[in-house]
Amino acid sequence: MRGNTVRKQIIVYAGIALALAAAVVIWFMLTQRNVDQLFAQRDRVNMLLIGHDSAEAVNLITLLSFSEDDVVLFSFPADLRLRDASGAFGQAAELCQKAGTAAATEAIGTLIGLDIPFYVSFDYATIEAWIDTLGGLEISLEASAIYIDSTVDPAIRVEIRSGDQQFDGPGAITFAASPSEAGDIGLIERQQAFLQALLAQGIGTPSTRSVRSAVREMAPALETNLSLSDLLYTAEVLHDIPPSSLRANQLVGEIVEIDGLPYTQPNVVETERIVAALLKDLELLTPGDVRVAVFNGNGVRLMARRTADYLRARGFQVTGIGNADVFDYETSYVIVLSDESKAWVLRDALPSDAQIVFPETFESHYEALRDFIPAGTDIVFIAGAGLEIE
Repeated sequence: MRGNTVRKQIIVYAGIALALAAAVVIWFMLTQRNVDQLFAQRDRVNMLLIGHDSAEAVNLITLLSFSEDDVVLFSFPADLRLRDASGAFGQAAELCQKAGTAAATEAIGTLIGLDIPFYVSFDYATIEAWIDTLGGLEISLEASAIYIDSTVDPAIRVEIRSGDQQFDGPGAITFAASPSEAGDIGLIERQQAFLQALLAQGIGTPSTRSVRSAVREMAPALETNLSLSDLLYTAEVLHDIPPSSLRANQLVGEIVEIDGLPYTQPNVVETERIVAALLKDLELLTPGDVRVAVFNGNGVRLMARRTADYLRARGFQVTGIGNADVFDYETSYVIVLSDESKAWVLRDALPSDAQIVFPETFESHYEALRDFIPAGTDIVFIAGAGLEIE
């Protein structure tokens, strides 16, 4: 009987040991899954931050990209002209509300040529409460900030002087969310200062334990495709990155009006160059690196001269202009004489399609123009039918 009792005790202890070992293995696998999901064989984690008020009106859209060594904030205006999955254009804020956060994240990733697998959408009230628990937020301004505070009636014009300014929760949110007199670009600069202060004082300064506690409290109020463990791991990584390793930039574009609505029309080529330098460790070519000779191939009066002016206004170096060998080109052609990537920079800047070719495949036409191409030219552009230059 005693032997049976001993055997039972051994079996019980062995079962407990196996259970503990299994728990350790599960914990390890969950922890590793979290790390693998976030970095997923990449050096950086990309997630879109979207801020909105209680009425779901979005006015903060910023890419948070981080490695274990640095952080990048890349901001977008809420009125960014963005193409949705159906091909229709609309404002980015509108897409967030109508199609959802995931759809807006995918559309922005497509626009800038970057995979953004994660998103976090938050109500300002959640961040306001967090700031108050921190005892306020000190925001550093390089220049004066001017905005319209519509939280009071009547709305007032607020000017904040440059330097370090202390805000409570409501004041910080008003600073970051209120419209700027100068348009969305001024607002974006304030939002970046706000986010930098929040990263430094809300995540970088407190103890890891305090940060984890704050994340747990806020998590239920967030709309995100990150698990709680993912959010906690993100906070831990950001906690250990010094403020000196944070960089900020924004989409390059111009404000236009289409069908009575204001949009920020993105400059895709310049935005891709900035994104590549910030996030891909690449230095992309700019229009200033491209020397192009322009020829009139459609017979439209002054086409070569107007096209040259169009390209100069966008930063290209025009080496010469003239008439092509014939005026019946059915499309425009970009002839590559040096680096093919320069041809893509030119084509992306054109208002209509053009076909990229090489001298050996465009031999008869190229030979007819060869003596008229200035030395040092990278690209020959032949303006064909369908090219419309204002």
